[in-house]
Amino acid sequence: MKCVHLDFHTSPYIENIGADFNKAEFTKTLKDAKVDLITVFAKCHHGYCYYPTKVGKMHPHLKFNLLKEQIEAVHDAGAIAPIYITMGWSEKDANEHPEWHHVDFWTKKKLAWGFNGGKFDEPADTPLSDCSWITLCPVGGYKKYLEDITREVCEQFDISDGIFYDICFMKDACVCDSCVAGMKEKGLNPENYEDARKYYREKRIELMKDLTGIVHEYAPNATVFYNGGADMNRPEYAPYQTHYELEDLPTAWGGYDLMPLRAKFFEKYGKIFWGMTGKFHHAWGEFGGFKNKDALKYECADMVSIGASMSVGDQLHPLGKLDESTYSVIGYAFDYASKIEKFSENTKAFTDIALWISHNNQADMGCSKMLQLMHLEFDVVDSGEDISKYQCIVLPDRVKLTDADKARLVEFKNNGGKIIASAESIFEELGIKVKGHSGSDNDFISCEIDEITTPFLTYSSAYVLEGEGEVLAKVHEPYFNRTYGHFCGHKNTPFKSESASYPALIKQGNVLCFAHPIFSAYDKSGSYVLERYIKKAFDSIYEKGIKTENLPSCGRVRFRKSEKEDFFALHILYAPPVNRGNVCLLEDFPVLHDVKITVKVDKKITSVVSQPDGESIEFVQNGNEVSFELSPFSLHKLVILK
Repeated sequence: MKCVHLDFHTSPYIENIGADFNKAEFTKTLKDAKVDLITVFAKCHHGYCYYPTKVGKMHPHLKFNLLKEQIEAVHDAGAIAPIYITMGWSEKDANEHPEWHHVDFWTKKKLAWGFNGGKFDEPADTPLSDCSWITLCPVGGYKKYLEDITREVCEQFDISDGIFYDICFMKDACVCDSCVAGMKEKGLNPENYEDARKYYREKRIELMKDLTGIVHEYAPNATVFYNGGADMNRPEYAPYQTHYELEDLPTAWGGYDLMPLRAKFFEKYGKIFWGMTGKFHHAWGEFGGFKNKDALKYECADMVSIGASMSVGDQLHPLGKLDESTYSVIGYAFDYASKIEKFSENTKAFTDIALWISHNNQADMGCSKMLQLMHLEFDVVDSGEDISKYQCIVLPDRVKLTDADKARLVEFKNNGGKIIASAESIFEELGIKVKGHSGSDNDFISCEIDEITTPFLTYSSAYVLEGEGEVLAKVHEPYFNRTYGHFCGHKNTPFKSESASYPALIKQGNVLCFAHPIFSAYDKSGSYVLERYIKKAFDSIYEKGIKTENLPSCGRVRFRKSEKEDFFALHILYAPPVNRGNVCLLEDFPVLHDVKITVKVDKKITSVVSQPDGESIEFVQNGNEVSFELSPFSLHKLVILK
């Protein structure tokens, strides 16, 4: 599905709102751009509604029911129109109801997002930083207000296309008057952080249940999404979403490696999900900012390749006219997506390796980046999930395992499964003990990596491992830690020539253990040598299910199997990101030549065909491995193995 998230946060100081809106033109623009879904606004961050309202206040310079007209125009285009309602940010309500402000647990001040470093009380003519809003707490009176707005929207409009609530989970604790009173009533201590977190979670889940309940009174099958709730580190909110929208604008935050990890995490819930990028050069709310059309094509192909629908963020001009240049770019990307998206429907990743998520962002991102640059398809698993189908499980740096998890991993190992663990994720039942931290600030590893034969910097430090097995790399400690009293040169202290008594990398049977938090170190440093070291370690224990030749490290490979038809879909993407100013962007799409692929499959393959061009590709199948060479291509190549 090809979606647009159409922001419309419109200041009360701008007049003639919607003056250029033309229903037929709006419809035609969406049709021409092949849009299947577009979110339209009931209420924005400025706090105004775009329909006649008794609960809130219609925008002071809007003279007609814009929301009604937009919904009709969207339906005329054969698309669907979920309705947007702001939750956490609403300037008008924040000004009129200071008792509704979210109060930060630690500072005991209202939560001010942006505002020139938190200074929200500057003189009125002070230039304002990006994305500056006071956050509201949907407990007490504000919860009742949100319920009333929701019910009013449900009564005035056909909401069967769904409701999108925004800015729902900005912190993890609040001590506003309503929250403090509620905590005391439940016997919780508002001065205790864990009690405040517990109450916050309980009230957000209650809010989701209550608002979704209202929506489903009017439209039982309507989608309801609470933005901010699709968070890998807040899995408690996942059950209360009908689907997941993964807001990962690669130009502004997370780069091009974040969405794939999050998509793999949420795909396992079995619900519809889609990625969300933007048409902007940078980020939300940027009028006049445009993304390279091939970059947007790449991003849409990337979403398709991972089994997601695609959503592109836009912001409607106050006059209500969709921007022609914007929808030319979106239409270009959506036209390509429309030719390949059918090969993504009802597919799942076909892989024998899984990343066991640690819920530590740096460890998980570093591991995901390494798996992607090794051109591996992988799943994401979490505590309590079945792991029996995999050949290899990776435990990055800081996985918190229950006793039951440890028992399942030991059983997995004993049945022939391979385990790669690092730092705090290593546990004694694997046969390797962690005796504590070395105490070094930065240390070194000796392990021959191509031309690198001397100890190389780890940008981290080791845990002391003890156990029998093959030592694949050694630790070299620094002479001393860098302090005011003892330091050497500009950066880190040099290494001792003799190695430490404990290993950097040890392999014992089916288990491979890194002494360092190696994935966090890689995510932090991007070190080429660490990258080569991790690759070499993986090769020592894991037989790859996907092998590539002549595909650069920025190439991305996805391999999926249809659940309803007899085919595998192999996606190969290539576009090297570059940093320009404060933006990560895609500008160059070089043609790749002589790329060779070998994939493991569990079926006899009868044909290999490139799509959407229909080019037949010669292949060789040897047992469970299929090998073929691709003709020259750029940006994205889709290969269907029947």
